[in-house]
Amino acid sequence: MLADLVARIGILGFPNAGKTTLFNALTGLGAATAAHPFSTTEPNVGVAKVPDAQLDAVADVEGSAKTVYATLDLLDLPSMAKSGEGLGAQFIGRLREMDALAVVLRAFEDESVPTDVGATDPVAQAEELLVELTLADFEVFDRRKDRIAKEATADALKKGAADAIAKATAVLQDGTPLRAHAWTGEQKQAFRDLAPLTLKPGIWVVNVGEDDDPADAVSAVRSVVPDGDTVVALSARIEEEAAELSPEDREELFADLGLGEGALATMVRAAHEALGLISFYTVGPKEAHAWTVEAGSRAPVAAGKIHSDLQRGFIRAEVVPIGTVIEDGGWDQSKKIGHLRVEGKDYVVREGDAILVRFSV
Repeated sequence: MLADLVARIGILGFPNAGKTTLFNALTGLGAATAAHPFSTTEPNVGVAKVPDAQLDAVADVEGSAKTVYATLDLLDLPSMAKSGEGLGAQFIGRLREMDALAVVLRAFEDESVPTDVGATDPVAQAEELLVELTLADFEVFDRRKDRIAKEATADALKKGAADAIAKATAVLQDGTPLRAHAWTGEQKQAFRDLAPLTLKPGIWVVNVGEDDDPADAVSAVRSVVPDGDTVVALSARIEEEAAELSPEDREELFADLGLGEGALATMVRAAHEALGLISFYTVGPKEAHAWTVEAGSRAPVAAGKIHSDLQRGFIRAEVVPIGTVIEDGGWDQSKKIGHLRVEGKDYVVREGDAILVRFSV
């Protein structure tokens, strides 16, 4: 469960796959890149703003003085190499702190950028990286297995955890990522302190060339990664260049290239979906704000994301879908027309709800 509801995404991949280029595209930062392996020697940390056309539209309708977007925290790690040569234990530890992994796979051809593991075959890279992540998990689980088995002989309450870890160790030893197996909530709880990499949601990013058709590569990668993982394709180079443009010029570039709103928005949405997150909104002349909450959360929990006082003193929530607010010409108009609903403590917040919380402290 995400404590602060800011998703933390670790970016990894083999040398020259375009990890840092993607990081720059997502964050708008200028982390150094180079056409040689291991040009990233220390982690890059940044924040990506979640693109949100509806938030932009409602801010315009409301004349909001301030617009606050949802965000993702990103960690760009040094490149991995076979047998973990390019990613030390300290970086593996950083990855275990993440909520999800974005794995960059190179599919583009560029004579100026050397190739390494898997050359430009994204399927080969995906398979090799799964092996590396599975091996890293096996080493952690194998060390824990014997210790907790001994503890369980003296404490019967630990037997369930010992059995779960022993089973997971056997799965990993067979070369199977944990996400490829069904686990109960109790078993996952037993794994919690080990923070297994192969149990984290995966977003597999196929980094294609500017003129490539990504459909075949996406389909091929999807066939080898765990069920439930997300596969998207983008050109990190185009996205990095676009990140430096004004919103208007960026929109024009994407339109000229037939890229719609750009793959950046697609990847960010994929991260939210992988982590089971939704967005809701508060709107008004002072501020239009996008908030993140776990899917299935009730109204008081969502209110608590805005301010703890709102959760403690929650009375009711006034709700209008954000699209309706935009179509009506603003929150006040929606209220006049009669589109506003009054919901109580048991209301489950939906994606795209605009909410006004009534509370008393």
